[in-house]
Amino acid sequence: MTTAFARARSEEQRDARRAAILSAADELLRAGTRVGALSLNGLARHVGLAKSNVLRYFETREAVLLALLDREYGEWLDALEMALAGADAAPAVEVVADAVARTAAQRPVLAELVANSATVLEHNVSAEVAADYKRSAYAQSIRLVQLIEDHVGELPHPSRIALAATVNLVVGGAWSMCRPSPGMAEAYEKYPELSAMRLDYRVSVRELTAAVLTGLLVRPASDRA
Repeated sequence: MTTAFARARSEEQRDARRAAILSAADELLRAGTRVGALSLNGLARHVGLAKSNVLRYFETREAVLLALLDREYGEWLDALEMALAGADAAPAVEVVADAVARTAAQRPVLAELVANSATVLEHNVSAEVAADYKRSAYAQSIRLVQLIEDHVGELPHPSRIALAATVNLVVGGAWSMCRPSPGMAEAYEKYPELSAMRLDYRVSVRELTAAVLTGLLVRPASDRA
């Protein structure tokens, strides 16, 4: 993606420039670039801007990725809502766990960003950028819990917080565990007895989500405080 841009002057043009930068980051991640390897210089080249011009719209590389995560998470919740709306009458926990896993597995960019959110994306940003992101993330967490509660029933307040945090840990943590290094992938291929240690992302997210939901639903109220 290389496009020559004139300087953005109107608010609409600035919004379009920001969207183009986010799309460029999305394209690089979809092509297999890992978050740790995505540089601001590489991003600028891909979008067709000078690095200094990218910094007119986002203060750092991490600010770009936080904005992309915010967009990806919202789109994932839209997909999850649709998946749950069309779910059958199977046990509620299994319906939710399967929908979370299926929709997350369809969004590798989301998984890559969530996996790196605390260790990379939330660093090297100003307090203002961090606060804006966290406000949006909190609202999205509430929406996630509400979508799940529509199927499994209302959870006490501490459990709702735990559920949102744990689903994020599962979506990101399972992604990291299911993306072996080249050497580890070769070991799995070379030594079949190790194959049981190679995790499937969708299965892992489904089983861990089901386990968390089951535990929260049966845990005594006195233990939730």
